Amino acid sequence: MSDTIERLTGADYEEAMDTMGHAFGFEEGRDFPSLLPQIYRPTDEWMQAIYAIRRDGKIVSAVGCHPRAWQVGDTTLKLGGIGGVCTLHDYRGQGLMKRLMDRAVDDMVAEEYHLSWLGGQRQRYQYYGYERCGNVLTYTLGPANIRHADRNARAIRFELMTEDTTDWIAAAKAMHERRPIHVLRGDDDFILYLLSGYNEPLVAFDSNGDMLGYVTYKDGGIKEVTATDAETALDVLVACSLDQNGRLGVMVQPDDVGLSRLLGGMAEAVNVSGSGNWQIYDWETTLDALMKVKRETHRIEEGEVNVEVDSDTFKLFVTTDRTGCVKTDDAPDLALTVFEAHRLLFGPTRPVDVVEIPDRARMLNTWMPLP
Repeated sequence: MSDTIERLTGADYEEAMDTMGHAFGFEEGRDFPSLLPQIYRPTDEWMQAIYAIRRDGKIVSAVGCHPRAWQVGDTTLKLGGIGGVCTLHDYRGQGLMKRLMDRAVDDMVAEEYHLSWLGGQRQRYQYYGYERCGNVLTYTLGPANIRHADRNARAIRFELMTEDTTDWIAAAKAMHERRPIHVLRGDDDFILYLLSGYNEPLVAFDSNGDMLGYVTYKDGGIKEVTATDAETALDVLVACSLDQNGRLGVMVQPDDVGLSRLLGGMAEAVNVSGSGNWQIYDWETTLDALMKVKRETHRIEEGEVNVEVDSDTFKLFVTTDRTGCVKTDDAPDLALTVFEAHRLLFGPTRPVDVVEIPDRARMLNTWMPLP
């Protein structure tokens, strides 16, 4: 059976949300608009991100491809976030998801996206070119750690950020945009990102009423923490742990080196894991941007390595005054499959845990994984 793939409109919002919620088995009170309010909105602009197939006039399968601008140093990368991949139970096993995923990936390539991300079971999405990789650190911090570290807790109070607290939102957005790597968020939807995943955005203030930073909190987890500096971020986390009287699981992005160093000296444990399933379309631009940020945040040493990915070779280099990646016709120092390249270059494990590293490519052991 040949099914037409369509891009949805605002008029399809209610049906699409009902179909997706039913396919995912959401319980009452849970739905995609409350889970991810920044991307599920009842307008043509937002709904056209969803590809769908109908049977007998009703939506039975859907895949969302949501465009994002990912700021990596001075480079803005075009990122496609895949989500809401679903097919109603009675229509599974008919290849509908494959058709929608293939179309979404084809469109991203045609529209010159640099890369794409999604969550989900690893092998399920390897069929479409994705590989689980990236690296994110989760530190466990509790009152006992704080007490034995003999760190004096600052007088910090927390207030809930809402759509009405526009001054707090503006200040938080400015802090967010100072990060080396961040998704560009608009003035109108900044808080929607913080609310995603049913999180609570909490603003931290000192005893003088000055804003120190913010966290997103849910059930003992901190998904995002941003402050004026790393020491202040740790103060905010200490205060949050004591305020909640319990352990926190604090997610720290790999470019936030200062906070990682501080937490590393105090936290009970740290877990390093992949950040999701990624697919790179423009290797040269993506690697160039990430190499530059890695040099700035980690002070990596000088060197040069030619890496072949599939049939293309890229020169990764760090010199006194230049860092980056360019496509080259030079012979490769190391040849990788696409999946190996994702894991070796972006982690979470060491390069040597992916493939054997020859001497001529040994600089990869100090440079990788990229943030």
